[in-house]
Amino acid sequence: MAQTSRGSTRGDLSSSPIYNIKAVTQATGLSAATLRAWERRYGALRPGRSASGYRLYSERDIALLRWLKSRVDHGMAISQAIALWQQQSAEGRRASIVAENLREESRPDLSAARSALVSALQNFDESAADRVLGEAFAAFGVEMVGERVIAPTMAQIGEHWHRGDTSAASEHFASNYLRRKIEAIINAGARREEGPLIVLGCAPNDWHELGLLLVYLFLQRRGHNVLYLGQNVPVAQFVEEMRRLAPAAVLISATTAESVAGLIEMAEAVKGMDAPRPVFGYGGSAFNARPELREQVDGIFMGENARVAVEQVTRAMAERTH
Repeated sequence: MAQTSRGSTRGDLSSSPIYNIKAVTQATGLSAATLRAWERRYGALRPGRSASGYRLYSERDIALLRWLKSRVDHGMAISQAIALWQQQSAEGRRASIVAENLREESRPDLSAARSALVSALQNFDESAADRVLGEAFAAFGVEMVGERVIAPTMAQIGEHWHRGDTSAASEHFASNYLRRKIEAIINAGARREEGPLIVLGCAPNDWHELGLLLVYLFLQRRGHNVLYLGQNVPVAQFVEEMRRLAPAAVLISATTAESVAGLIEMAEAVKGMDAPRPVFGYGGSAFNARPELREQVDGIFMGENARVAVEQVTRAMAERTH
């Protein structure tokens, strides 16, 4: 469940409302006042709402806004642009319009923030790292920064460590710093204690939890009832605890080939539970680096990044209830 680079294809476009209004204005070049006017007067969008009542937008919303803005910039009235959108939607062309208008290069460029954060962490400069993340959170919101700054930063530092370009002490400092940042956001968020339970944990002998913490954070922000077991979850008594907790879904992460064996054992244990057994989802950088490992696991692969993982588990839980 770690970040990977990807191009934008039709299937990549998410309808999950995760981006705040500031992130959308940065991505589209529209002012907040214009955005609200288009919503209020023309019904261009129906944004979601955060637990605090703030507007939240999806990638598809951003694509639509960019498409509308392009038409307006070329002289079309917004009312005409929306009418054209509705006509093409009725003709079944909406998906292709969205796909062509949301490409990786058109999304907010966070490469400078990633580079600055990597530099700060490799130099043990916590104050500089705080400034980088503070500015990024303010401009782009928690989830975009989590997916496109924090996760790839940790992956890059890990690669530097494996190549011998950075010290083990630097890698540990970076990992602990980023984990503390994510945990602070989780602890400040609202906890839901009712509804279907989702249990998350790292496979036996797996100590790399950053990607899974992002999944936990994203699920929490969408109002799910989540429980985090932490690193190195032992197989012993795992099924007994799952019977007691009766979760709707169990998500286990493995970041090394060595920890995949324990994850497979956990999947088999869940499969052997009495119905209604929980959905078993899995992911982690081990399965991103070696896709063939996925064939060995009796469960649902949660995708290669936190956003996709959240969509996958939400879909799987919805199917489980039908």
